[in-house]
Amino acid sequence: MKFYGIGVGPGDEKLLTIKAAEVLAELDVLLIPETKKGKEGVAKKIANKYLKEDLEIVYVDFPMVVDESVFEEAGQKAAEIIEENVNQGKVVGFITLGDPSVYSTYGYIVKALKKNTSVPIETIPGITSFCAAAAMANRPLMEKDEILAVIPMNASDEQIEKVLSFADSFAFMKIYKRESRVISLLKQNHLEENAVMALKCGFPDAEVKTEGIKALEENKDYLSVLLTRK
Repeated sequence: MKFYGIGVGPGDEKLLTIKAAEVLAELDVLLIPETKKGKEGVAKKIANKYLKEDLEIVYVDFPMVVDESVFEEAGQKAAEIIEENVNQGKVVGFITLGDPSVYSTYGYIVKALKKNTSVPIETIPGITSFCAAAAMANRPLMEKDEILAVIPMNASDEQIEKVLSFADSFAFMKIYKRESRVISLLKQNHLEENAVMALKCGFPDAEVKTEGIKALEENKDYLSVLLTRK
């Protein structure tokens, strides 16, 4: 048996890959990050259509903290659950929004599995939010020899300044509640003119706002990404 890390894409259940849908339907056990009590996570809602009725759900706790050791410990606990179930002959999966290799807690699980177990692992990619945002806006992320930079807004000023100096096209992520910082960076680097913001990519109420600064000033949505270019 095997463990699968499955990217469920940006929000639309039709934007899953065919392989992701097929594997989801085969799962015996599904691990998902713990959410607020009584609330179903976004990734689970996207995947619901493809899951077995008798699927076993296991919630794993990945606290939103800065301490790296906390994530490593959580990854190890998840790896132990996975190993136990795979050894029992079960097909086990972990789902994540977008792609499993992009800012996902999935990475901590894989590291723990590779280090401490012999569990077979297969990662199934998914459409990222910034690719979905570019599609919604009908604009290329990069052309010819341009360099695309993905900037998480929890990065340091020094990191961001270096990236802004050499790249040509930018996707700003993790911008919720950091909007004023993004606005300052856009203005300082003369990037506001080409800035567009996508909200809830892939969901029925998704929208693209072409006035980037205004969209940032008014933003109240966690699922938001901003694209701009020099």
